[in-house]
Amino acid sequence: MTSTPEGTAPPADRTGGSSGGSPGSSLGAHSVIYLVGTALQGLGVLLVLPFATRVLGDVEFGRVATGLVVVQMVGTIAAAGLPQVVLREHHRGDEGPRVARALAGTMVLLALGLGVVGLALALALSAAGHADLGQWVPLVVAAVALTTVVAGQTLMRARLQPWGFLALAVLATVGAQLAGLLAARSEPTSGRYLTAYAVVVVGTAVVALVLGRPLPPTVERERVRAGVRLAAPLLPQAAAMLGLLSGDVLLARVLVGESGAGRYQVALQLGNMPFVLAVALFNAWGPLVLSHPLERRWAWTARTGTALTTVVAAGAAGVALLGPWLVAVMAAPSFDHVSMVAALGVICTVSVSYMLYQGSSLAVLDVERTGSLAWAALAALAVVVVVALWLAPRTGPTGGIVGIAVAKAIGYVVLMGLTTWFAHRHSALRWPPRVVAVSVAGVVLALVGAVLPLEGPASWVRVGLALLVAAGAAAVAPRIVRTLRG
Repeated sequence: MTSTPEGTAPPADRTGGSSGGSPGSSLGAHSVIYLVGTALQGLGVLLVLPFATRVLGDVEFGRVATGLVVVQMVGTIAAAGLPQVVLREHHRGDEGPRVARALAGTMVLLALGLGVVGLALALALSAAGHADLGQWVPLVVAAVALTTVVAGQTLMRARLQPWGFLALAVLATVGAQLAGLLAARSEPTSGRYLTAYAVVVVGTAVVALVLGRPLPPTVERERVRAGVRLAAPLLPQAAAMLGLLSGDVLLARVLVGESGAGRYQVALQLGNMPFVLAVALFNAWGPLVLSHPLERRWAWTARTGTALTTVVAAGAAGVALLGPWLVAVMAAPSFDHVSMVAALGVICTVSVSYMLYQGSSLAVLDVERTGSLAWAALAALAVVVVVALWLAPRTGPTGGIVGIAVAKAIGYVVLMGLTTWFAHRHSALRWPPRVVAVSVAGVVLALVGAVLPLEGPASWVRVGLALLVAAGAAAVAPRIVRTLRG
């Protein structure tokens, strides 16, 4: 069995039929598609939320919301950290695409196994009178199907096929939610909603199997075993990242009550806009990094990663500075806009830390130090919890959401710092000094947006700073494009 050197692309099936061109041109062309797909996955629920709450009522909608969180959590466990390894293995030698398909098949089999266990547990609890099969069965089926969809999306990313990624994203999120909403109109129950949701996700899983063409693990037995061993530490890392992503919402409910949690949710959704941008850019950038020739890979990563961080930092600053007007659109005047704008501005800084973390995590993954990623994520999650428990009560019932936002931002700084340190120790990735300057500038401007008053002369200062950010972004845009294309 022969293979090309790691990081070089064989002549066939490397991009799965994607168009040619330089990595930079692919990044620019694909990022818009990934942005739409990632936004739909992250924010798709918002499209049907106003209608679902009115159709189902608070009790039944609460059951639906809880059920969908369970589906996401089970899907994370079933994936077992394999998506990152699939991306890595796809670009390692002539057999890489075949190994990636076998690892995707492993994801599907793990999901099916977990689904069997879940159904057995549901039957046992139902027999004991502790579970409603009408709710449990759709949740288990949807979790298995969603993991299959993720496997297909991962293969689409590895092959640089963003349109397949987008199609699966639309069907599994907006399509599934709309199906649940339409079904619940005739019978407004959580079971009806979740059943229709599960049916569409299963259909999407079939599409993912057709597009991705996963293989059984036995076709590349040794490399699949090595991939599973590499992915094992990523399971606790994925669980910790899930906690970093949504654990602050649970903390808000506990520490500041239902009203505070509602205000925090609005601030979080708005503050997550630059975060969604960072995720979308990474979805396009990550496979290109791992497919780049090894001798130039990390120099190219540092250069393009700095350019992408500049884009995300500008987005974070802009959203934070425009916070008062964004909050006014999303929330009634009866809401405490001052604390919401402050929390929004702090949350925007998370995207800058996350962009740098993603670049460093690729280097750590490539040298097979996945245990370091797990430790970094767990440490960051612990910091979020400890800081929130300490800070939120000290900032009062009104400012408590700002304390939780600060805890989240500090947690992501810890995540970024530890992962970057691991990358510096174990890989050739070296971030240039200008990435620090860009990151600090974006964070400072976002924090200015968090603390400036909402009315009076300060509003003109906000507008002026936002225009300066936009002008600066326009000025450096040609250089960023040249960097990405070069």
